[in-house]
Amino acid sequence: MSSQQQNGESLDGDDTPKLRAIAARLEAHSKRIESLETELDDAREERDALRDKVEDLWQENENLRTEIERLDARTDLLSLVENSDEMTAKQRRITLIQHLKKAAETERERGRDAKASLNKEKAEAALKYPDIDRTTFYDDLRKAPRLVGKTDVLWYESNSGGESRLKLNLENGDLPGDVVGHRRRNGGE
Repeated sequence: MSSQQQNGESLDGDDTPKLRAIAARLEAHSKRIESLETELDDAREERDALRDKVEDLWQENENLRTEIERLDARTDLLSLVENSDEMTAKQRRITLIQHLKKAAETERERGRDAKASLNKEKAEAALKYPDIDRTTFYDDLRKAPRLVGKTDVLWYESNSGGESRLKLNLENGDLPGDVVGHRRRNGGE
């Protein structure tokens, strides 16, 4: 046998335990990689489930915010009802404008144009004034734009058949602070 063959055999003999150790480590690393891939798949599934839960919670949060806004508006209106007999014409008109402003802002938050309108029936519901003559409601709707002074922001459209409306378009400008800059409480102007 040549010296190379002897060296080759001795190398093979000497390398066999090393190769077995390398093969064993390679096998262990392969199993660890498979285990990590399984953990990664599980983590991705958990992440997707958490994303779905976050989306559900976000939607629930939006629904709750909308409900809070509705309840806040209702609470404000109910507080006006308590002393409704004491309201002046100017206070009624300011209340109508504030009601329209809230409605327009809600539209804006929903991604639509910040516009709202109010007919006699909605004005009556907003003011909770069942015993006021209907002409008073129309008078308040007709005269409310004078408090704003911007006919492209707030105006009254008179149509026959009960379709007359007070209209607000916040896309064309803001309302003056003396009308909606601070909350009006019953009995104060």
